[in-house]
Amino acid sequence: MKPIWGYRPLQVAAVTLSAATLIGSPAKADSITDRIIQNVIQNILQDVRDQIQSRRLAPPTTPGRAMRFSGDDENSFATDNDPFGALAYTKAPPYTKAPAPAPVPTYIYGVNLNGSADYSRSAGVTTDSYGIIGAIDITKIGVFSAYDAVTVIGTGSGIWSHSIGVDTSTAVGAGTVAYVNGGFSSDFTVDGTWTKTRLAAAGVAARPDVSGISYAPNIQYKFELPNSWYVEPTVGITYTETYTANFGAKTGDSTEVHGGARFGFDTVWNAVRVQPSFTLAAFSIVSQTVAAGGAGAATGTGDVGGRASGKFNFLWTDKFSTFIEAHGSTIKGTNAYGTSGGLRWTF
Repeated sequence: MKPIWGYRPLQVAAVTLSAATLIGSPAKADSITDRIIQNVIQNILQDVRDQIQSRRLAPPTTPGRAMRFSGDDENSFATDNDPFGALAYTKAPPYTKAPAPAPVPTYIYGVNLNGSADYSRSAGVTTDSYGIIGAIDITKIGVFSAYDAVTVIGTGSGIWSHSIGVDTSTAVGAGTVAYVNGGFSSDFTVDGTWTKTRLAAAGVAARPDVSGISYAPNIQYKFELPNSWYVEPTVGITYTETYTANFGAKTGDSTEVHGGARFGFDTVWNAVRVQPSFTLAAFSIVSQTVAAGGAGAATGTGDVGGRASGKFNFLWTDKFSTFIEAHGSTIKGTNAYGTSGGLRWTF
């Protein structure tokens, strides 16, 4: 299948949510994994949003033309109605029926593979985490109009963490649905985590296995600026519940609000489309509760923190791209930083 877009910059940037234990108990005990997954999902959604928002349709008065995209040359994805037009000054061309417009695919399929390494320090304790994340996404073009789309993403990962003599392994599954219409976009993600713990050193108190679930809606609007620049403000909420192993007894919940913006542009370097971007965001835990016997909160209600990230996306072909990113965050009592990279193939 041909992709529905030409080799036009996707202007992908990351609205990164740093993979650090920012909210502590009673928020999800494996919040590192939650942040990693959210980062991957937002990267995929930004890819899709930029692809859809960059589409341009050929004028309806031009028969025989298929869909065109800004950034394509005049003849890209277009069918010439009159191949003899250039010879009109010498002779009249024979009658030929204009070929039918090429069909416009209505779906985008994506396969994604990411890796991450993150470190956080809270209350004198350092935690390091490494993850491998895979995702598959399907986008339906043209739901209510020619310019809107719905995307569904399935994400799975394995993430391994180490802290003060304790090793944890976490399986994560997430489902996302998103809607794009012009510059506007919204998305909603539900993810579940299952974390198992084992001791890595003698004399360290055992930690129980835990599980959790998060709900995260976000809204964005992308503004195109001159010279291929753009800015995309975003706001969202993350509500998290924590449980004992396999979603047994509830141990706590928390609500985080966040907002910020990503900035970026695209350029060509050595014949490769490169898309640098930078993101700034603020976040705060506006409410949290702890069940009887649960651990106290590491981050106080109402504390405000900040996140930042820088990213380079490389479009090698119209189907294949890679990226590398660095990110960091800080909130009262916790600092974190990390890096991630990945590839995306679409068809």
